[in-house]
Amino acid sequence: MRPKDFSVVGGTGSRRIETSSREVSGQNRREFLRAGGVSLFAVASRESSVEAVAPAARSPYRAAIVGCGRKGTGYARGYVLHPRTEVVAAADIDPENLELFTRRFGVPGYQDYREMLAREKVDIVSPILPVKANPGVVLGCAEFPVKAIYCEKPISASLRQADEMVEACKRKGIVFAGGDMYRNFPQFWQARDALESGELGEVRGLNLYQSTNEISGGGCQGLSVMRLFARDAPVEWVCGWTRRDPFSDQDQGMGGTVRFSNGIECFIHNRRVARMGIEVLCSKGVFVSDWYTFRLFRMKASAKDPRRRDSLEEIPGLYPDSGLGRRVYDEEGWRHPGTRQMAGIQSLVDALEQGIPPRTSGDDLRLALELGVALRQSHRQGYAPVRLPVRDRELKILPHISRYLNKKEVHGEEWYREQMEGWKRDPQG
Repeated sequence: MRPKDFSVVGGTGSRRIETSSREVSGQNRREFLRAGGVSLFAVASRESSVEAVAPAARSPYRAAIVGCGRKGTGYARGYVLHPRTEVVAAADIDPENLELFTRRFGVPGYQDYREMLAREKVDIVSPILPVKANPGVVLGCAEFPVKAIYCEKPISASLRQADEMVEACKRKGIVFAGGDMYRNFPQFWQARDALESGELGEVRGLNLYQSTNEISGGGCQGLSVMRLFARDAPVEWVCGWTRRDPFSDQDQGMGGTVRFSNGIECFIHNRRVARMGIEVLCSKGVFVSDWYTFRLFRMKASAKDPRRRDSLEEIPGLYPDSGLGRRVYDEEGWRHPGTRQMAGIQSLVDALEQGIPPRTSGDDLRLALELGVALRQSHRQGYAPVRLPVRDRELKILPHISRYLNKKEVHGEEWYREQMEGWKRDPQG
């Protein structure tokens, strides 16, 4: 197992600590850091830069894409840019998408993903597909000797489908991970370790601000981060409501209260307010993120009551911005796939090389879907608390049509062509 790199910044300067992310965890990890006189505010515990990889002599992981469209291209670019991965094949039933992809990446193309996996040596397969098609393809990929399946969110419409995918990968020992997720940002894991040190006191509650009109689609992002800061404890119950019709299976905005087994409570704000992201409320401080920035506030040494706003001070310079929303092109004309995508691929590589769970696992995405279902069920039952796990696994949330079906069919070929061209400025592609 290669050493995990810890960045420690602050105090008298910068220094490096090398240890394994599996050797030091939980209380042992906190004791280890305190024994060294290190403030957890300064520790980037799960930071794993793209440069900090295994020796170059090791062969890169061979990745294949199923679904060569708009998002599939972004995943492929991420694999190309990461030094431990490479794209070796692609499959798509759309001949236009497949031809453009194979020309751009110089890999063999197949119309049948099963034929591709039978013929090619593949370590990582990424089904980047509409939600309607995703469960069947993930299960099909799990029948082949791949090491990891890395797909988009949401992973399915129904709880049963999500169960089947998670269990199939578990049986085969396949790493099942979700890509392009906020939860993959290393800044969140660094912040969680800082909070778990106890220097801000106990984590007492969470506020999740997401006015999205889809709890399963984009909303799974916030729900996954919420669970992270509740230490991924099991959910005891939720009490929720929907923005529109609680008896509709269509995806929609939802709000409510989530109670975790460790006593942490979260309030999900669904109405649009002058705030977005997450607040982690501690007894002696607060961590906040609007998905773009990450800020930590602690109680001043002279303060007596942490509840007063003037009792808190920000600890500056702890976490870099996420880089969301920046569209950057390289010298070859390629658009960068984004820091969120690259963080996800790094997490996947860490999982394969260190035997640790990916930052966003398939189970995380299953639980996010289950939370949405439970919030809606609460409204259906007169706002009564709903205990998890949800018993009826046939319950579902149907994503918006542009997620559930092929975007080319939904938005039209002209719109889709523009989206594909946007990945590379060179008109020759």
